[in-house]
Amino acid sequence: MKKIIIFMSIFFITSQSGNCALSQQDINVFNIKENDAYLLLLDSSVKNINISNKDIVNINPVTSIENDKKQLFIEVNKTGVCDVLLTSDNAEYRLRFISGSFFRDEKTDLIRVDIPQNIKNEIQ
Repeated sequence: MKKIIIFMSIFFITSQSGNCALSQQDINVFNIKENDAYLLLLDSSVKNINISNKDIVNINPVTSIENDKKQLFIEVNKTGVCDVLLTSDNAEYRLRFISGSFFRDEKTDLIRVDIPQNIKNEIQ
């Protein structure tokens, strides 16, 4: 009975988080807030990430339970514009991150990760 309940709860939690719909032809623009962290879910595994300026945005693939690297952890360090070329199993995507203290949350593809300030200070 416990296994069924655990399976059903995991199923419903994961079904609520859908994969993003990134465009392959256009530049995908994300407005993000300075000193925050985000999670981006993809359809296929990440093969290569080219970041134009790692001082502004740092991106790392996340290995999930399935060991698939279909998630990206995006850490915003400071204000600016950063272009990213992302290569996955199926396609190549161009991303542009615009970070600042004021932002408009236009896309719902990014999931904001709330990290407490004292943990951020310990990590740095």
